[in-house]
Amino acid sequence: MINIKKQFIYEVFRKTAETFICCQLNFKNKKNNKNFININSYYLKHLLDHFSTNSQINLNINSIGDDYIDEHHIIEDLGITIGKCVKYFIPLKFKSYINRYGFYYVPLDESLSRVVIDISGRSYLSYNIYYNNFYIKNFNINLIYDFFLSFSNNSFITIYIDNIVGYNTHHIFETVFKAFGKSLKKSLILDNSVNSTKKLLF
Repeated sequence: MINIKKQFIYEVFRKTAETFICCQLNFKNKKNNKNFININSYYLKHLLDHFSTNSQINLNINSIGDDYIDEHHIIEDLGITIGKCVKYFIPLKFKSYINRYGFYYVPLDESLSRVVIDISGRSYLSYNIYYNNFYIKNFNINLIYDFFLSFSNNSFITIYIDNIVGYNTHHIFETVFKAFGKSLKKSLILDNSVNSTKKLLF
């Protein structure tokens, strides 16, 4: 992970006619750092907590939106704001000296998922997840795709997400978010060389 003595915090606001979101990210440098995630979807909050724990990135999110229609707008805009935060909160002097690539396999009981990322300045999402239940409680699980697509497009990160095996939908997406966090953490480790023939990552 990037070794920073001072705690860098990056904040993004997004306000539209449909949503209003404030998102802060910072590297966890204390064991007692806790997330503050104020969103109506308890399952997505659960998944973001797993992402935070495994990436060692602290999340502070406040959001309101037109979820009386459905949760599509708020989930999509969360992906946009978190993605923008990830793009910009890495200090400039470190941007070309990170590991760049990260990959991780995470199991949970009968489920196993793999996430591979490339912090390349180019957005791309490959999403291969198959599941039986389309809802967990009242959360439409199909919206997870919209979250990752928005995240990729706004962070300019290439992301490959594959669920290799799984039956329990809850477990499947837990493994995905845990692997996503671990992969991002690995990609942000400082390297002594620039991992690009361009001599510039993004």
